[in-house]
Amino acid sequence: MKHPFSFALVAILAVLGVVLVLLFVFRAFNGAIIPPDWRDTNDTTTVEDTVNNADDVPDATQSVTSTSGNMTVTSPTANEIIGLPLVIKGSARVFESTFNYRLLDTDGTLLTEGAAMTNAPDVGEFGNFTVTTSYDTPTGTVGTLEVFDYSAKDGAVIDLVTFPVKFPSIETMVVKTYWTNLETSGLCSAVTATERRVAKSAAVGYTALTELFAGPNTPEAMAQLSTSIPSFVAIKSLTINDGVARVEFTKSLETGGSCRVTSIRAQIESTLKQFSTVTSVILSTEGRSPAESLQP
Repeated sequence: MKHPFSFALVAILAVLGVVLVLLFVFRAFNGAIIPPDWRDTNDTTTVEDTVNNADDVPDATQSVTSTSGNMTVTSPTANEIIGLPLVIKGSARVFESTFNYRLLDTDGTLLTEGAAMTNAPDVGEFGNFTVTTSYDTPTGTVGTLEVFDYSAKDGAVIDLVTFPVKFPSIETMVVKTYWTNLETSGLCSAVTATERRVAKSAAVGYTALTELFAGPNTPEAMAQLSTSIPSFVAIKSLTINDGVARVEFTKSLETGGSCRVTSIRAQIESTLKQFSTVTSVILSTEGRSPAESLQP
């Protein structure tokens, strides 16, 4: 008669054998079936990956991080078709929360550049950012986006993220938008014009007002330009006949204060009067006559 210890040993060996078989099957299944993008990984796509491995650029789900780890761009991604305006999103840990960006044409010509800030809560911490900017007309189909910081020590470029982007194939036009200036005091009607390249449209007045109501873009804000127009204002109707532009807005345009009302009128009227077909502007808000609208 066999000793009970022998049966116990055989049982243990049998269980171990089953466990080993199951582990082998699981590893094979995991490697063959589960896509790599679904697995937990600490790998980061850096600027070297983008620049040195042209055949292995990040897909639209991947961000690009500088070798220093201080700058990450999440949108756009490498080889993505950018919009008009260009919108750059990411996060950074930079000196005084300020960083720089530039967009280059195929031949290296500068299309736009500027500085922007993150929303970092304190010194030495990461903060998110969103940059919105227009850019000049490119001559090629592919350009280069660079997001970086300048060294406070010697002015050298640091924390560089750079990768190729594609330009949209659309017809464009340039419109002017008019802004108030934070440095101007006592001049409620004073406005400053900036130009924006936008998708071509026959409704030029509507397009210009839409750009105005979107608010200052990043370069405009950094130039201390602002708007007196409240957020979330929409155009109800716009007609231009015999040189007179009649435009009705939603009630959200109504706001108090003599100076602010004067500033709002100046921004809207100047934006519409840039066009030769407009010599005067009549404003109203939903449910109110022009005489009742935009009163102090």
